[in-house]
Amino acid sequence: MKKLVLPLLLIFALATKAQETTPKMVIEKYIETIGGKAAIDGIQDFSMDLTAEVQGQAMSMVVRKKMPNKFLTIVKIDGMGEVNNTVFDGVKGKMTQMGQEQVIEGDAAKGLDAQSNIIGEVVYLTDLGKLTYLGKETLDGVECHKLKVLNAAGEAEEFYEVASGLKKRQINEVESPMGKMKITIDYADYKQVGSVKFPHSLKQDMGMIAFELKATQIKVNSGLEDSLFEVKDGVK
Repeated sequence: MKKLVLPLLLIFALATKAQETTPKMVIEKYIETIGGKAAIDGIQDFSMDLTAEVQGQAMSMVVRKKMPNKFLTIVKIDGMGEVNNTVFDGVKGKMTQMGQEQVIEGDAAKGLDAQSNIIGEVVYLTDLGKLTYLGKETLDGVECHKLKVLNAAGEAEEFYEVASGLKKRQINEVESPMGKMKITIDYADYKQVGSVKFPHSLKQDMGMIAFELKATQIKVNSGLEDSLFEVKDGVK
């Protein structure tokens, strides 16, 4: 019987290893759950309009993206007008806040390039070395896979529901004038637009401020023009 011990232990070890969850498995399940890579690859442009209430004031946000790497977002607050306008043409970007402009180029533009991804998780699969599986954690009673992700903005923690495969939460650590701060985004209310599911609720918690962005409209492949993403001189 002793001769059977080593083979049995080896079989058990191999079976256990085969059952281990990897970051690749988590991301592939998410991509398949929201529609699959072929459907995602078929998206050429993306438009989303959102609204929120921030400290008693109505806020609206417009997001436009076009493949392969163009991006625009505009934020308005009632009584203040346009408080942020960020545009990226695929090479350089410009951020306008309260009338003050900042051109973003070189390494500083990598963060904008990352934001231009319509479904950023597809890009994760091209560099699995930037993903680490951290085990399981329960959020709001839901068991989730927890990943550490290294991206252009730094380091993030992401949570994917074990049962559904959907992304539930992302925690980013970013630099701010007050030092490092954590921004938590909770994703919910997934609905199908075309052939892909998108979250229509994004709850953001930045420590001192928390609010929920609700999508009022999401469109794909609406034929966005390249001119929308031009980085122009002068205040818009």
